[in-house]
Amino acid sequence: MPQSRRRFIMTAMAAGFAGGIGLLIGTREQQPAFVWRGAALGGEARISLYGPDHDAARAALAEVVAEIERLEQVFSLHRATSELSRLNRDGALDAPSRDLVEVATAAIGWRERTGGSFDPTIQPVWLAAAAGKPATADICARAGTPVAITPSRIALAPGCALTFNGIAQGRITDRVTELLARHGFIDIVVDAGELRLPGRTRRAVGIPAAKAAVSVAEVAIATSEPKSLVLDPRGFRHHLIDPRTGDSPRHWQSISVFAPTAETADALSTAFAILPHDAVADLAASITDVAVIGADWKGRVRRYGDASMTGRGEAVS
Repeated sequence: MPQSRRRFIMTAMAAGFAGGIGLLIGTREQQPAFVWRGAALGGEARISLYGPDHDAARAALAEVVAEIERLEQVFSLHRATSELSRLNRDGALDAPSRDLVEVATAAIGWRERTGGSFDPTIQPVWLAAAAGKPATADICARAGTPVAITPSRIALAPGCALTFNGIAQGRITDRVTELLARHGFIDIVVDAGELRLPGRTRRAVGIPAAKAAVSVAEVAIATSEPKSLVLDPRGFRHHLIDPRTGDSPRHWQSISVFAPTAETADALSTAFAILPHDAVADLAASITDVAVIGADWKGRVRRYGDASMTGRGEAVS
């Protein structure tokens, strides 16, 4: 049963520092003065504030809790009353929130830019896979369909549905970062499903593909790994599904994307996880301020894009 909001706040405020924040590697010198723990879209969320006043931190984090709750009511697939659930159920939604309109627009934009490897209309394909059903031509045809988006209405094609897994957690991470900045907190680490380090202080972040840490600042990082959710162990059908075929490709063991915002990193790590190596290299080269560190299926580490994003000074190709 979900925690009540009051219980959520009290649990979060009582939490102390214990280890890293997501992939953050904590050291004695780097230990934050204040840590919040909670949840966002079903996943663990943590925020570290370095050197703030505790009373100011508590006030800011209470607003964070309220904002996460508000965005859950927009993007959650597990709440029948959320905007996304109502849109999928009814096929259309009048008077959508600005957040839903913006994320839906961004998601369709990434679908176009990635050639369909990122696609919010994958939900029927994903549900079939999660239920152990084959990806039939009819089900796959529901992905890639048009989505009519205006500020006053969003409408889907018949039989279609959306998911914002792969972009909404990034949006929440960015929104929390913006909210804390308005309270004067810049030297922070936000992990609300994706990782964002907006301050100039470099921190060590472990990257699974490299089996090493990078020293980074002013960056967001998102990681996708097939093994994190395997739907069919025998056929190794995992949660990272190609919307165009219904298959789970085996191009990458792990892939991390570095970008200026968590929303961008989130969307691209989802898209890149199902693309062949050359396609990832080409796409990363075409997008400004993006870097990739991935371990291919044979465990070889591949690096693409702007190396300065990963704490390295030279270009990587």
